[in-house]
Amino acid sequence: MILATLLLKDFFQEPIIALVVGVMIGGVLQLAMQWPFLVRLGVKLKLDFNFRHPGLKQIGLLFGPAAFGASIYQINIFIATILASLLQTGSVSYLYYADRIVELPLGVFAIAVGTAALPSFSEQVAKGDFDEFKKTISFSLRLILFVTIPATIALISLRIPIISVLFQRGAFDLQSTFLTAKALFYYALGLWAFSTIRVIVSALYSLQDAKSPMKAAIVALLVNAVFSVILMFPLKHGGLALATSVAAAVNVVMLSVILKKRIGVFLNREFYRSVFKMLLSSLAMWVVIILIGIIFPWRDKGPLDQRIFYLMLCIFAGTATYFITAGLAKCPEMTMIIDTVKRKIRRAKIQ
Repeated sequence: MILATLLLKDFFQEPIIALVVGVMIGGVLQLAMQWPFLVRLGVKLKLDFNFRHPGLKQIGLLFGPAAFGASIYQINIFIATILASLLQTGSVSYLYYADRIVELPLGVFAIAVGTAALPSFSEQVAKGDFDEFKKTISFSLRLILFVTIPATIALISLRIPIISVLFQRGAFDLQSTFLTAKALFYYALGLWAFSTIRVIVSALYSLQDAKSPMKAAIVALLVNAVFSVILMFPLKHGGLALATSVAAAVNVVMLSVILKKRIGVFLNREFYRSVFKMLLSSLAMWVVIILIGIIFPWRDKGPLDQRIFYLMLCIFAGTATYFITAGLAKCPEMTMIIDTVKRKIRRAKIQ
């Protein structure tokens, strides 16, 4: 997609068409790269028009509700985009750029964990091992929060430097940076909900329940619409971002209640102790970022290299502080990462 945008833009009357072509080529390549692995696993794909296959009916019954439930975040973003067009010029762009930043931890980590957890969930449910099922849900949520809690603090405290370094050039001026940072602040408040919902929905899917996520998504959609209308005028585009975060939080709470009714309590003391340690470690990271800001003050109109240096210094120092504090607090997720690294080092030495 990036290469197509850079290399093909001069071949079209409307340069944006180059990105469309890149999306199409990228999609084909993504499928083509997975094909050899399917073949290696003995999977043979061929056309089959047997519409009476029982599995097809089951997929059909689950697909509609599942598709709607999974797409609720994007639907809420779409609603925000429509309403933003009624506000000051540029509001749609501010929301779009802020959403791209929030999508980074979601796409790289949260969605990956939710997707990877589904086979384990399904296997445990099929075996009737609900104690292990609950432990896997708790572990998956802890693993996601181990990344999203510090990411939330970092996005909030560094929202202006992040937007400035990534986008502030050309027509994207300092005012655009401040307004985009405002949207990023309100989106970041809902990052924990955007990410944890992936795991809870996967758990319900493993129970062959696609209707509950759909019902919760409908309620979240209504909440988003109502709060968007209420908040869009006092908070402008920031209110639309906040409404999306509130709707996601409502969605998570509803799904958690539904899941609890289905399998009982699935978050134990270990979960809450671990989250508490993550919060403490994130607080330490935040203090370090504040201290860096005092010693090396951020300059909104400073040269790009200085702004990059400030942002990189905060990221590396903040990340190191978070991991060190989590290690000292004996956070289980940090211990797991350390043990994994040690095992890989031992294997490398043996080889």
